[in-house]
Amino acid sequence: MRLRLETDYGIRCMLYLAQQTDYVQAGKIAAAMDVPENVIPRVLSRLKKAGLVQARSGVTGGHKLGRPASQITMLDIITCMEDHTMLGRCLDDTAKTPEQSGAIVGMQHYFLELQQVMENSMRSVTVQQLLAEQPA
Repeated sequence: MRLRLETDYGIRCMLYLAQQTDYVQAGKIAAAMDVPENVIPRVLSRLKKAGLVQARSGVTGGHKLGRPASQITMLDIITCMEDHTMLGRCLDDTAKTPEQSGAIVGMQHYFLELQQVMENSMRSVTVQQLLAEQPA
């Protein structure tokens, strides 16, 4: 699976916001994390819609995490930023002929196991853990 560039930007935004104690304006997030200013509203909107980010308008407004960094997983972020997280189309396919049936079932079983391993791995890593791994 190849993640979209906006997903990368979403992860960057979440890591930055996790290090802040108050609301931060979108422009400041964009500059700090090298996210294009024309893209950041869309990224923050998706994160907000998923409840990962809170927004407040006004002079002291901006964005901050919607819940503690220890409760936000990589799976949360990736799921909200990607249109789908399925590894292969075959997980949705159904056999059209008896010859296809065996091959499709075998592929589906393999990709389903791989999908579960990937999701479990992303579910086990929080934003807080990623920040703890950064060099000082």
